[in-house]
Amino acid sequence: MAESGAEIKLRAPAKVNLTLEVLGERADGYHELRSLVQCLSLADELTLQPTAVGITVSVCGQWAPEGCQNLCHAAATTFIERVGSPGGVEIQLIKHIPAGRGLGGGSSDAAATLLGLGELVEEPPPQQQLHEMAAELGSDVPLFLAGGAAVISGRGEQVQSVTTQWNNRALLVAWPDLGISTAEAYELLERDDFTDGEITASAQQALADGRFDAERHLFNCFQRAVSSRWPQIAEVQEDMTRISGAPAALSGSGSAVFCILPSIAEAEQTAGAVGEAGYRAVAVRPVEYGARLIES
Repeated sequence: MAESGAEIKLRAPAKVNLTLEVLGERADGYHELRSLVQCLSLADELTLQPTAVGITVSVCGQWAPEGCQNLCHAAATTFIERVGSPGGVEIQLIKHIPAGRGLGGGSSDAAATLLGLGELVEEPPPQQQLHEMAAELGSDVPLFLAGGAAVISGRGEQVQSVTTQWNNRALLVAWPDLGISTAEAYELLERDDFTDGEITASAQQALADGRFDAERHLFNCFQRAVSSRWPQIAEVQEDMTRISGAPAALSGSGSAVFCILPSIAEAEQTAGAVGEAGYRAVAVRPVEYGARLIES
């Protein structure tokens, strides 16, 4: 628990989906998922300051909604209603993760908000209660309480941490000036886009054994639907693959794409070339954590 009146600083990482499978539609209206996910060094920064009453959310950096439209506000509201304190909180969010690109920034920010508020109360809620609140906020939010690499299933609320051997490899993430609605992307899926989960199981084992091969193991069920509806996505992938020499894959429902390169130095060099092609690009490392406190 933080000292009385102290502010809490946290980092909320992005993620990419190394695989993303939809197994079918569920009776509750959601889709059954299997996805191998990896958290990244690209991260938002949050500062939480307890107040007597009320919740405020301000944003700078990359665009994101402010106030009650931000998922951090919903996370704080849920926490205060369930736990009873603190009375209120002021949240300052520095966005580095672009919204609407399939990188999980909003979900990660919400998870960081829950963790931070847990540090501001006299009796922090147990991990299971945090997980339950996270699952109510959104399908990706529980992932960022665990972090690192994980297989997510159910509608996304079931998270199984997995071991990895990245062997110093890095990732290059790029995105066009286009945000995509996840709900709209799901509406574009057809039955032929559904798979049985075996792609994710195979990729998980390969990543644990240090033999993950992008050509064989990267997979995204939204590829057909998204590239057909938004041809710009296919263009980004083609340009990135050509420039990097590595296959580029979609993350989430897009619009961000990524590729895996042998080292952070090569990823940084390639980011410059991808940037010259007209896209935002950043070299990142896979990380073993999710939302976490920043030590002061």
